[in-house]
Amino acid sequence: MTVQTTHETPTRPVATRRLLAFVAAVIGSIFPALAMAANPFTTGATGLSADTLAMLTPVAGIAVMVVGALALFGKIHWMWLIGVVVGIVLLFGSDQIVTWIRGLFGV
Repeated sequence: MTVQTTHETPTRPVATRRLLAFVAAVIGSIFPALAMAANPFTTGATGLSADTLAMLTPVAGIAVMVVGALALFGKIHWMWLIGVVVGIVLLFGSDQIVTWIRGLFGV
């Protein structure tokens, strides 16, 4: 007993629709303005940055207090406290620092 299988090839209209869909996808990915698409990472990255800073605000205050107390009691060097404070300034002031540097170079 043999089972006869037939391999169907796509008919002309199906192949044409696939080709048109592929061409539309390529054009849409190359020219997002034609696809009326915006950059999805702009709002996502801004939201993530704001959420991260909101979560790190109380942690930064606690870190300064802990490192300050440890330095006061002589458990760590005072440079750790200075490093923590400078790091917090860079973390929370990054937008202003970038704006300042871009202004220096006229960008």
